[in-house]
Amino acid sequence: MTSIDHEVRKSWDRIDAWCRDRLQRAPVRAAADEGQLRAVEADLEVALPTEVHEWWTLDRVSADYWIPGSFAPVGLEEALETREIWLLVAEQEGASFDANGEPEPRFLPSFLPIAMSPGGDGLIVDLRLGDSYGSVFLWNHETWVLGVPLWGSVAFMLQDIAAALESGTSALLRHAALGGTEEACVAVVDDAGDLVWEVAEH
Repeated sequence: MTSIDHEVRKSWDRIDAWCRDRLQRAPVRAAADEGQLRAVEADLEVALPTEVHEWWTLDRVSADYWIPGSFAPVGLEEALETREIWLLVAEQEGASFDANGEPEPRFLPSFLPIAMSPGGDGLIVDLRLGDSYGSVFLWNHETWVLGVPLWGSVAFMLQDIAAALESGTSALLRHAALGGTEEACVAVVDDAGDLVWEVAEH
């Protein structure tokens, strides 16, 4: 197990412990096995980042909306189905250009969803080789603009959430500092025993 694998598991265990002590029980996202992940890599013709591989194999991951922005992790099969739907929508829309002649954003084959919001937006991992490889972005299903990464990796996402939950401080501080559209937020447990992320006071 690499240090990244260890950090992914360690961070999730911290999040899980915090949630178990404070939240109502939630359904669990199905974990993927090694065979499924190898098949995905072969189909996508790209190696998954180590922490993404570890993310899919984590067991007991809550399928509730515990990720900032009200996102719930999805299983690998649902992620692949969502990816296919979004690729089909992009294909049906066809090529389009803005007023400056620049190509309009489209969902790309190298984007892989990992979590979904009730409104149909997603968190995606960018699998394009380059500076943003492995970064976690918000995919707004209406605007299709990536913007600034929410987190530099799945490992950073889990570390940020774990630290915010345990300390009562804000998540997404780095994203906000870099000019991202999502504001820093703090975790609150509502009367129903659900985790809600509220915009942090400035």
